Amino acid sequence: MKKLTILSIGALLLLLGACAIPGFGPYASQVVDTFINSRFTTPGDPQRAATGSLYSKVAEGQTWLYRTEREDAGTRYYIRYHYERCKYSLYVDENDIIRSWRDEGGRDHMKSCLLH
Repeated sequence: MKKLTILSIGALLLLLGACAIPGFGPYASQVVDTFINSRFTTPGDPQRAATGSLYSKVAEGQTWLYRTEREDAGTRYYIRYHYERCKYSLYVDENDIIRSWRDEGGRDHMKSCLLH
């Protein structure tokens, strides 16, 4: 195994630190865009979905889903995305397919809500 040099350790630390710098990392809207046309209750990773970690990141003991409403033939689910910073909702049709999402006005808008 190669030894890590001081330079390579520094580069690694810089890379890891960049995730906490504004402008680096994914935005919440980019992540939520990937949910469209997938199943809501049985997505690709059911274990993550069951804990809410697929759709949200909240503190232990807090709920990620804060409201549901019937809408047309489907249901709209209101979700706290990153604790209280970002909020959005998903419209899920009668076949359990996520058809759309919208920003629900958390402290940060979904397009500027940088995830760390």
